[in-house]
Amino acid sequence: RFQKKKFLNIKMVFFKVTGYCPCKKCCGKTDGITASGVKATANHTIAAPRTYPFGTRINLNGYGVFVVEDRGGAIQGNRLDRFFNTHQEALNWGVRNIEGSVV
Repeated sequence: RFQKKKFLNIKMVFFKVTGYCPCKKCCGKTDGITASGVKATANHTIAAPRTYPFGTRINLNGYGVFVVEDRGGAIQGNRLDRFFNTHQEALNWGVRNIEGSVV
């Protein structure tokens, strides 16, 4: 028997993703606490514009699913900041254009 399945209308967009860390140069502070009040975690936390509420899950193709837990003054439009543990890791990441979607 064939069953009908509903397919989600997933909109893919390209995000300009930069790296940041908990240092004073990246954040202006060094405690690692995000705008949502939680401690930032590598491979989990991203900063996004207010159009993405805290807790929104975004799949960055090839890199995994990240959770919006932070904001940033320069984060507007389709820009995201991916959190790293060290400044060098953030620098090594650089700026990448990555296709992704809200999940």
